[in-house]
Amino acid sequence: MYDPTPRWKKILDALSQLGNVSNPFADHTQTSSDESISGRAHRQGWAIERFIDLLFRPFEANHSRKSYESDVQRAISVLKNYEARK
Repeated sequence: MYDPTPRWKKILDALSQLGNVSNPFADHTQTSSDESISGRAHRQGWAIERFIDLLFRPFEANHSRKSYESDVQRAISVLKNYEARK
């Protein structure tokens, strides 16, 4: 699989995923290890989503929604790669 995403961005994404699954205030059984904390905030309608979007506003509008959509696309890509190898 070829992924041209810069390494620094992959590291930030991995840290977001780690934050999501290690969050002591949320049920870890309601997520996967591949979901970002921003995407989960959007998917589950957490109030913190607005704060996350405010933090990322200088870089990207609607960050949490876009993170959720990126999480979904990543899952679809993994499934397609798996099916192609069968």
